[in-house]
Amino acid sequence: MFKIVYSVFFKQDIEEINNFIAKDNPINAIKTIDSIFKTINMLKNFPYIWKNVDEDLREVVETNYKYKIVYRVDNDIIYIFSVYKYKNTWK
Repeated sequence: MFKIVYSVFFKQDIEEINNFIAKDNPINAIKTIDSIFKTINMLKNFPYIWKNVDEDLREVVETNYKYKIVYRVDNDIIYIFSVYKYKNTWK
């Protein structure tokens, strides 16, 4: 099984998403963050299924709330770089 490592940028993204949603609906903020982490945990078993967005970067879409998660697989480690709303672009 793969190990997951979170970047500082990802941690900032998660905090911003949580704070933004929690202003209006704290319960929905928890559900959204939980869904993002469930999607990330799925990567432990299937890291190569989702599409490449760059030479060595991939992205998976969290389907409930439409967030894209950018990551890289290196040996047995999955590095999570960023999470952002589906309609936006990573670059």
